[in-house]
Amino acid sequence: MTQRYFIFDAEACFGCLGCIAACANANGTPAELFWREVHKLPPEDRDSRTRWLSLACNHCENPPCVQGCPSGALHKRAEDGVVLLEAELCIGCRYCQMTCPFGAIRWDLSAGRVSKCHFCHERLDEGREPACVETCFAGALSQVVVESGDELEGFDSDLHGFKSDSAAGPSIRFVRAGERTAAPRRKPFPPPARGETAVPGDGD
Repeated sequence: MTQRYFIFDAEACFGCLGCIAACANANGTPAELFWREVHKLPPEDRDSRTRWLSLACNHCENPPCVQGCPSGALHKRAEDGVVLLEAELCIGCRYCQMTCPFGAIRWDLSAGRVSKCHFCHERLDEGREPACVETCFAGALSQVVVESGDELEGFDSDLHGFKSDSAAGPSIRFVRAGERTAAPRRKPFPPPARGETAVPGDGD
């Protein structure tokens, strides 16, 4: 089945939080409600370097949130496996929050319903990168859509400090140490909000 994945390079990320700001700006989320978070990873043996992990919804292969939603507000779209929320169908029961093993679903108090990362699917449909990927200063965050998991053999499914869940199948992979593949960003910061026009970057 076709599946879209986030690719993250912990060796490249320096914890600037730009991905969080870009996500909030592009999606107009309420103040203090963030779909993406950056976590400081625990130190590894004999290594005192500070490492960071940028996480949002992992758009799991077998998403527990979709299975746990009684109203059908959550579904996985066929073309790339992105988990979408139809807000008008959400009844505010919060079962999806209880079932998500990654704590990726947020409660929007002002709206009385949940909200979550939708992989900037509208930008994807226009041939653009998600706001977090477009903005990443270090090129630590990227995304790819694959037909088979075999195409991701060069990446790791686990990272020291990341709580994985094999049953859910989180759609995130990690660049192995010393095998950096992401390119530095070449897009403007911050990315344009909805309705605004992008400013051409060096790579456009």
